[in-house]
Amino acid sequence: MPPAAQPSVFVLRHTHWDREWYHPAARFRKRLVDLIDGLLTTQPNAPFLLDGQAIVLRDYVAVRPERAAELAKALATHLEAGPWFVLPDELIPSGEALVRNLLAGRRVLRGFRATAPPVLYCPDSFGHPATLPALASGFGYRSVILWRGYGGSRWPPGDAARWRAPSGDEVVLFHLAPDGYEFGSHLPGDDEQASRRWAHLRAVLEPRSALGVWLVPLGADHHAPQPGEQQAIAALVRAASPIPVQVGGLAQFARVLEARAQQATLPTIQAELRDSYGYTWTLAGTLATRAHQKRANARLERDLVRDVEPWAAIARLRGLASLGHHVNNAWETLLSSHPHDSLCGCSSDSVSAAVDMRMEETGALIDELCHACTAMLIGHDANAARQQSALWSPAVVVRNRAARPRSGVAQIELDVDVASEPVGPGSAGRRKQIEGRATLDVPTQILSRERVYARIEAPSFYPINHEVERQRALAWIAGVPAYGLVTLPLGSTRARQLPPVVVRGDARGIESDAGKVTIGPKGVRWQGAHSKRAMHPLFEFETVAERGDTYTHSPIPKSQARGVLRRSRVALRGPLRGAIDSNWSVAPRSGTKRGNVEIETRTSLDAAADFVRVRVSGVNRAPDQRLRIVFQTGLRPRSVLADAAFALVERKPLRVPAKDTRAEAVPPTAPLHRFVTLFDGARGCTVVSDGLAEYEVQSSGAMAITLVRAVAELSRSDLPERPGHAGWPMATPGAQCLGPFEAEFAITWHAGDSAAMRSRIVALAEDALLPLVGATFRDLVALPEPVQGMVLEGEGLTFSTLKESDDGNYVVARCVNMTDGEVHGAWVLTRAPGSVHVSRLDETPIAPLPMRGNRIPIIVPPHGIHTVLFGLEESGELR
Repeated sequence: MPPAAQPSVFVLRHTHWDREWYHPAARFRKRLVDLIDGLLTTQPNAPFLLDGQAIVLRDYVAVRPERAAELAKALATHLEAGPWFVLPDELIPSGEALVRNLLAGRRVLRGFRATAPPVLYCPDSFGHPATLPALASGFGYRSVILWRGYGGSRWPPGDAARWRAPSGDEVVLFHLAPDGYEFGSHLPGDDEQASRRWAHLRAVLEPRSALGVWLVPLGADHHAPQPGEQQAIAALVRAASPIPVQVGGLAQFARVLEARAQQATLPTIQAELRDSYGYTWTLAGTLATRAHQKRANARLERDLVRDVEPWAAIARLRGLASLGHHVNNAWETLLSSHPHDSLCGCSSDSVSAAVDMRMEETGALIDELCHACTAMLIGHDANAARQQSALWSPAVVVRNRAARPRSGVAQIELDVDVASEPVGPGSAGRRKQIEGRATLDVPTQILSRERVYARIEAPSFYPINHEVERQRALAWIAGVPAYGLVTLPLGSTRARQLPPVVVRGDARGIESDAGKVTIGPKGVRWQGAHSKRAMHPLFEFETVAERGDTYTHSPIPKSQARGVLRRSRVALRGPLRGAIDSNWSVAPRSGTKRGNVEIETRTSLDAAADFVRVRVSGVNRAPDQRLRIVFQTGLRPRSVLADAAFALVERKPLRVPAKDTRAEAVPPTAPLHRFVTLFDGARGCTVVSDGLAEYEVQSSGAMAITLVRAVAELSRSDLPERPGHAGWPMATPGAQCLGPFEAEFAITWHAGDSAAMRSRIVALAEDALLPLVGATFRDLVALPEPVQGMVLEGEGLTFSTLKESDDGNYVVARCVNMTDGEVHGAWVLTRAPGSVHVSRLDETPIAPLPMRGNRIPIIVPPHGIHTVLFGLEESGELR
C-alpha cells in the first residue's frame, strides 16, 4: 500500500440478486419487491447496492408502479444499481452483446433519472474476457470489481492490479476475498463474537491488501439487510479500532480505490481471466451445460448484430424511419436470459423453459424486423401494394450480411403460389388454383420442396392466405454490394450460365477446386486440392459417461465410446453444392442408462468456397453422458488462436499445481465463440462453429466440440473434480437434454499465422456463418433497384457493428483491429453523412473525423476497438 495511506475498512451494504436460479423469476421477484419496499420505507442509514444490474428496477416497478417516483428519489440518494442490465456470464456472450447489456442498463437508469456507480461490478461471473478493461473504459469506468477467474499462485499476489486489454485500455482490478461477495455477511452484534469475526476478516484482508482499503461486502444471495444491522456494524467498528471502519456505497468505494491506485505501484496483468483454481471455484463446466441454449443465443445475437441492426441503420442513413425501439426490445428480451445462472444453464428446469420461451420470442421479433427493414430499403409499401394486386410480380431479395462485396452461393427460399386458400366464414369452396413460376435468371439448385401455407400481410388489411410450394434452393449470385440487397424476379426466361466454379459428384464422393470428400469405411475422407495429406475420417463422434452436475463435468473412467458409421451416400452432386449424408449410432458404455444417440451428418462443398461444411442433427436418448464431435486437423498444434469478445486470444493449456486442484480440477476445455484456429508453423486449420460454446484442442491436433452434456442434478457434493455443492441441490431432468439436437461447422486448412491470414480467417467465418441469403416477396409491384450498403476497408480490420445510436441521432459503426500493428482503413458510404465523430463504446462523441466525400479514413491502433458516429443531421438539425 502507499506509505502514507492508513488502512481503512469499507463496509458495502448490498444484495446479490440472481434474478432466476433454483427458483423461477416470479418467485424471486416477490422477494425483490419486499426487499425494495423495505428499503424505501426504512429511514436510510447508509447506501445499499441492488447488485450490479438495473433490470431489478424494472422488475420492481412492474409490480409496484405507484412507487416509481419514490424509487427514483432513492436512487438519487442512497440506492445504487447498474451499470449492467443483467449480470452476465461474460465468456459466453459476444463483445457486442456485452456492449448492448451496458447500453440497456444505462437506458433503464436514465428512465429513473439515475446513474450507475462508476465501476464495472462483476461479482459472480464465471470468468472474464481479456477485453473487459476496454469495455469498462469505453463506458467511462476506471475500475473493475470481480471474483471468479482470478486468484491463486499463477497471478500476482494482492487484491489489486492494473488490468490491460489487448487494445492498451487499462483499469484498476479489485479482487474480492476468497468468499467473494458474501465475505462480510451476517456480522454478529455481540462484542465478543464481533472480535472473533474481525480477527478472521483481518487475517484474510490484511495480507492481500495492495492499497490499504479493505472491502467487507455485507450481504449475500437474495438477502435483505440483516436484522440488527446497525448494532452489528457498531460492534465491528469497536472490534476493528483503531483501524477506521466506514459504511458507504459502491461509488464511494470506487473513488477511494482509484485515488489510492493513482499513488501506488501495482502489478500489471494482460489476459483473459479463466483461472481461479486454488482460490475459488471457476466452474468452467457450465460452458457445455444445456448446450443447445448457448447455440440458440449465439445465433440470435448474430441475427441481431449482422441481420437486423445494420439494415435498420442503413435505412436511417437514407432518411427512413427508426426501428431503434423495436431493436432495443429484441435485445432486452434476449439479454434477460444472459445472467450467468440462466445462460450458463446451472438453473432449474423451469428457468430453462423460460429461457427457451424468451429466445423463441426474440427469434420471432428478429424475423419481423428483418422483413420490415428489407421492405423499407427496397421501397416496398405493403399497404399500397395490396391495392395494386394485379401488378404483383414476385421476386427473391438477396441480402449480403458482410461489409464487403461478395459473390457466391446464396441460400434462398422460393415461395411459389399454388392456390389461394381463403379463411373465415364463407371461405368454404373458394379455393382457387394459381399458376406460379419459380425460375430465376441465375444458376440454381433445388434442395427440397414442401407445400405450406403462407400469408401476404399488410398493416391495414386482413392477410391473404395462399398455399405455396416452398423450395429451399441455392443460387449463384455475383457482385452483391457490401451490406447490399439485390432482387431476382421469379418467372424469368433468361438463359442461365453456370458459375465459374462448380461442384462435381458421383457415387464415390464430391469434388470442387478446394478438394474432394469421398466415402470411406470409417466416415468421410477429405483431401485438399493442394495437399498430399488426407483426413480419414474427417470427423468422428465420442461419448463418455457423465456423473457431473450443471456446474462441473465429471467423466466416469474407462467409459469412452466411439460412434459407429452405419451408412453413407452421396446426396447432392452439384453444381452449386455437393453433399454426402451419413448415419451414425453412438452407444455410451457402462455407467449410463440404456439408450443410444442416433446422428445424421451432411458433409458438403459449395462452389467457390474453400471450406467443408458439416451439419449435424441427432436425437439423444442416452442420459448421463457427454457427446462430442472430434475433427481431425492433421496438425500438431504449436499455437491456438481462439475467437473471443472483440479479440483473437492465443490460448495455452492451464498449468496448475496439484495443490490448487484439490477443491476443483482444471478441465482441458475452453470457451468457443465463432472459431478456433490451430497453427503448426507454416500451416493452420480453422474450425468454425455456429454457436456451441465449448471446445478442446487435444495434443494430437484433434479438436473436440461438445454437442450435448447430459446431467440430472443442479449440484452434487460428491464429485471428485469439485467436492461440495456449487449450488442448491435439486433434480434437473431437463438438463439431460434428451431429444433432438443440431449443430453446424465449417473446417478449412490454410497457411500459418500472419495479419493477412487473420483477416482471411475472420472473412471465412463470416462466409460460413453469414452466407448470402434470400427470401421471396410475393407482392412486389415493381422490381427494386439494388441497395448499396457500407464498405469497411483495411486489411486486419474486422466488422463489428452497424447500428442506430441509443439517442437516435447517429449511426454507429465499429470495427476491431485483429493484428499487432496499426491499420489505416476507411468506412465507405453511399452518401456523405452530416458529420463524423470517433466515439467511445458507450456512443459518447470524442472528436470529429475528417471526411473525403463519402469516404471516412480511420486509423486503428493494434488490437483497437474503433467506434465512429455518423450524424443524421438535416439542415444543421439533428432528427
